[in-house]
Amino acid sequence: MGLSVAMRGTLATGVPLLGLEALHQPIPALLAALGALQTSIADVGGPYRDRIITLGLACLFLPLAAIVGQILASWWWAATLGATLLAVGIGLGRAFGQLGTSLGFATGVAFLIGMVTPDVTASAALLGGSLFLGAAWTLVVALVFWKLRPYKRVEYEVSECFSAAAEVAEAALDTIRRKTPSSGDGGLARTHHALRMRVEQARATLDQLRGDSDGRNLTLPRLLVLIRSAARIGANTLALGDVEASRPAGAVHAQAALARTLESLVHICQIIARDLAFGRGVLDTRAYEVKLAGLARALTRLRSRPDCPPALWLEFEHALTALDRNRAHLQNVVEVLDQLFGDEHTAGSRLLPRLYARELFRRGLANLRANLRPRAALFRHALRLALAVAIGTALYTGFALPHGIWIPLTVLVVLQPDIGGTRARAFQRTAGTVAGVTLAGLLVTQVHDPDLINLLLLGLTFFTLLFLRRRYALAVTLLTPLIILLLERLAPSGLALVFERVAYTLTGAVLALAAGYWLWPNWQRRQLPAQLATALASTARYASATLDHLRTGTGVDMGTIELRRMAETDAANADAAYQRMLAEPRRQQENTRAYLALVSYNERLTRHLTDLDEFIGTGEATPLPPHLEDWISALLDTLRRIARAPTDEISPLGDLAALESANASMSPALGRWDAIDRQHPYPVLRQTLLEKIGTDVSALYAAAWRLLHGDAPDARKRL
Repeated sequence: MGLSVAMRGTLATGVPLLGLEALHQPIPALLAALGALQTSIADVGGPYRDRIITLGLACLFLPLAAIVGQILASWWWAATLGATLLAVGIGLGRAFGQLGTSLGFATGVAFLIGMVTPDVTASAALLGGSLFLGAAWTLVVALVFWKLRPYKRVEYEVSECFSAAAEVAEAALDTIRRKTPSSGDGGLARTHHALRMRVEQARATLDQLRGDSDGRNLTLPRLLVLIRSAARIGANTLALGDVEASRPAGAVHAQAALARTLESLVHICQIIARDLAFGRGVLDTRAYEVKLAGLARALTRLRSRPDCPPALWLEFEHALTALDRNRAHLQNVVEVLDQLFGDEHTAGSRLLPRLYARELFRRGLANLRANLRPRAALFRHALRLALAVAIGTALYTGFALPHGIWIPLTVLVVLQPDIGGTRARAFQRTAGTVAGVTLAGLLVTQVHDPDLINLLLLGLTFFTLLFLRRRYALAVTLLTPLIILLLERLAPSGLALVFERVAYTLTGAVLALAAGYWLWPNWQRRQLPAQLATALASTARYASATLDHLRTGTGVDMGTIELRRMAETDAANADAAYQRMLAEPRRQQENTRAYLALVSYNERLTRHLTDLDEFIGTGEATPLPPHLEDWISALLDTLRRIARAPTDEISPLGDLAALESANASMSPALGRWDAIDRQHPYPVLRQTLLEKIGTDVSALYAAAWRLLHGDAPDARKRL
């Protein structure tokens, strides 16, 4: 997808730059190129409808902001006031989601462009008209690419789902190849979180396209099958998180066969992602079938060894069962890819956008009203951004600093709602600028051929847009010489601009960091308890539905699948909030060990519930374990009490007596190894999953206890 964005943005920027220069209009060429570049950066992807609304509003907001900035630039107080009010709008614009965030930033940059463009260089009409031309041309390019390839956006997003599924399989492969036992499965969990987010993004895009379609086209339902297949392949592979790396000598062959099977799965997922990205539909899964058969044979040999301990054989049996479930999903992918790339797919059906702007803005306004409170994080971010931008603009205009516009511009880029994000952006922006300035100094002093400069501008535009979403520091390194070369053509200043930009960028980064630390900081330690409570409550609801299916012997329904999605998404959000807290100063962190345990064991519990969910109904009819009803009741009651712990310090946490009694009453599968028919392991595997779920809940209880009572020796003794 990054390649397509880069090509489209380069085309949108290059045509007005080269075309207007060929007509001997250098100033309009430069301004139109800046308008196209900013609009391309604002085009953040996602559903076509959101993109069209973003680009359409950019055609309106960018020229108006630039004209207002040019008018106010003559009075430092007016420019500062205008920048302050605009920054408030940019901060509150986050209530409209990614659309408001990207559009707000582009509008702020246009305002600053207007401030540095005097009327003698470009009149208000020329300034606004040129920026409008660049933004409108970018919109036209997006519409043309959309109509020519109406499904390409969602195909790219489905492709990224399979790329993420391949990363999950690679993380599982790394887990079983470790030479020493790991202390956790954080890498595997993080890759699954990334897959979950990509699946949700692809589903959102697909849902909007389905609303724009006439209902007769079969491409969109087929793409939905692919999205679900990627999600389930990732969930099945996640079950391998319990497979240990360090193994007895007798399990070497089984472990090697498991690694080969995972390698084949990684390769197939990568092929699917490539085929979706480039429009091919031929897939052969026989290699995976062969590796899976090899794993089954290795497990048969391991099973026949008299010295094989029960836990070892059950782990590999569990892994084989999980990977075998992927065969059905891969077969679905084969069938869909065979049908996908036909005449119907390229025809486009009726896919010019129905914008539904009223619905979008209604949701955004509702979110905005909810955040217009002094204690709301978004409201505080808007005020923080406004004050920092006001100070930066006052420094630039009040002291008439040449090229001082980089101070408020850096503040706009660096300052984020959370201090961890601000610190990361400040480092990336500063490091990228210093590297970019070095490159810019070389180009400004050594390159004077206009044609070569134009070629460099196009190349820098392409690679900036290519890396902007994934490698921000590298994108800033390339964006710096791009902006400097453009401004050098507007107002030549030689090396002075190069070195001044470093100083002003550092000033803006320091100002943004100071604002993030001192102006109503949004510390994650205050947000994390609510995120964790939400995640634990979602897991409790999912556990209730899954265990109800186990108890009644019914299959998993769409309601349970939706609860699974919510549990996985909320678990990923809680983990992201925890990681943001770790990025903040150490003195602002608290209860890190308890929070880590809650996040980690909630992820493990969700994974084991998903595994049980997939496992139900795959084996022969067998009697349920004794005292299952009591165990389910005790487990769900304990889990609900744990879910209240992060935000409710008044309600008692209670104890584990009921759950421990129920655990002891159920027949332990591993203790009955000699009585087990090794050719029919289904009851034992099911019992093992239930024991893992019980262990996860017990570990969550211990973490909640530490959160409420601390980790002192007396608290541990009471626990």
